[in-house]
Amino acid sequence: MKRISYLFILTFFTSLIISSCSKDKTYAELLQDEKTLIADYVKRNNINVLSTFPADSTYWISHPNDYVLTPSGMYFHMVNLGNLADKVTLELSNTVVPRYKQYTLNIVSDTISSNWSTIDYPYTKDFVYGNSTQACIAFHEAASYMKRNESEAKIIVPSKIGFNADMLTVTPYGYDLRIKIQK
Repeated sequence: MKRISYLFILTFFTSLIISSCSKDKTYAELLQDEKTLIADYVKRNNINVLSTFPADSTYWISHPNDYVLTPSGMYFHMVNLGNLADKVTLELSNTVVPRYKQYTLNIVSDTISSNWSTIDYPYTKDFVYGNSTQACIAFHEAASYMKRNESEAKIIVPSKIGFNADMLTVTPYGYDLRIKIQK
């Protein structure tokens, strides 16, 4: 009887020790990995990080590798100012129709999803500007800088301001983003 008790206790403690040695990373380690991945992506792509937005909107054309690091942690680069003749500009409660290409920041970048055109994805995921329960925080922030119909930007989005699934997995993504504004 004593041998069975000792065997049971030994088995219990052995299983406890084995289960406590987990290879899962802590949240802090995942955040550090994310920070490193973004920094490596910025370095690999020769991105020049600015702390403020350029005063001249045409600046972006002659500086294709300049990104502004916003207070939220998003990296933003304007690719196309949009339709300057159109009087429609972004205001609270406007509907924003985003088209985007989502890609990883790994050395070999993979396109995760694309709804860039109706051929890729016929249905858009529209959101009301200013309603933070719709879309991710980064899309709202990017739209606030883009402001015009048919404007395009490249953004690097850390998980904390990305989509919910990205927050859970602590995964940053890059996006090529184009918006339309509907009143």
